[in-house]
Formats: sequence, structure tokens, C-alpha cells
Amino acid sequence: MRTIRRLVLIAFVLSLGTAGSASANSWGPFGVRGGFSADGKDHGAEILEAFASYQLTWSLRSSGGWGVSTEVALTAGTLSSGDDRGFVGAIGPAFDIGNPKSLELDLGVSVAILSRDRFGGRDYNGVQQFISHAGVIYHFTPAIALSYRFQHMSNAGLNGEINPGLNMHLFGINWYPRR
Repeated sequence: MRTIRRLVLIAFVLSLGTAGSASANSWGPFGVRGGFSADGKDHGAEILEAFASYQLTWSLRSSGGWGVSTEVALTAGTLSSGDDRGFVGAIGPAFDIGNPKSLELDLGVSVAILSRDRFGGRDYNGVQQFISHAGVIYHFTPAIALSYRFQHMSNAGLNGEINPGLNMHLFGINWYPRR
């Protein structure tokens, strides 16, 4: 739990130093999201996480804002199932396609680390995992957006024959500093 608090604190401190807009080579968005298992077989699996993104220079946008941008996404949170709870953290590239003034499609893949490989009697066959996601971001104001993502986590078969995977529905609040 200390690790989660430290990562959230680091993300917050970094957000205080951002100046200008949330354009290339800057931090943001920041936020929190949580969700539950999309699979009937995983009743009770839940995730709660904080996230931050670093905007990269590679983007292609029209003067109206439509286009694609790239970022490095960081997450730190907790995965729980039954009475078991543990840390989950991830880092990886993501792409936002659409208009940051209205609606965007969010696509990405990350490398993830779990603090344990068993949750709620389910064996994820290793603490090293991969997360892929697809979602939408709806911008209410230049600073606030709501997001939904469908996320799949698995070991990609790298740890042997067992590859149970976990599909999740996640809902979030995104904050864009000084946009």
C-alpha cells in the first residue's frame, strides 16, 4: 500500500510542475479509475488505480484538433478478488484517436507487475502480465473528462500452459492540467 501512495504522490507532484497546455512532452492526463470483471467466471475481481500519462512528440492533428497522439501511460493500483488484495502497476504506450475537445478513442498495451500471482483462488501463473485496452474518453471541459475502457490482462502464454487472463470494465475520471 505504501508503494501505491508513493506513486500517486509522485504523479501529483509532477502535475504541479506542468506549464502550458497538455501537448507534446508534458504530463497529463491524471486520474483515477476503477472497475470489475467482465467475465462471469471471475465474480468479485475488482481494480482501483491511479494513472498518469506523459504526452510524446509523435502526433498528427488537424487545426481543429482531430487526429492521433501518442503517450506513455503509467498506472498503480490494487487488484482484489475474494479476500485477496494486491498491487498492480503498469507502463506502456497508448494512442488517443479523435479530438481532445470532445471524444477520443484510447488504445494501448502495457507491461504489468502484480504483487502476487494468486487472487481469490485464481492462479494468474506469474507476477509478470501484459495489459491491452480499448476505450473512449468524453471531454466535458478542457480540464475534465470521463472514460470507459475494456481491458484484458494475461501472461500472454509466456509462463507456460496456464494463461487464464482477466477481462475488466473500467470507468474513470481524467484531469488535464492547464490545458
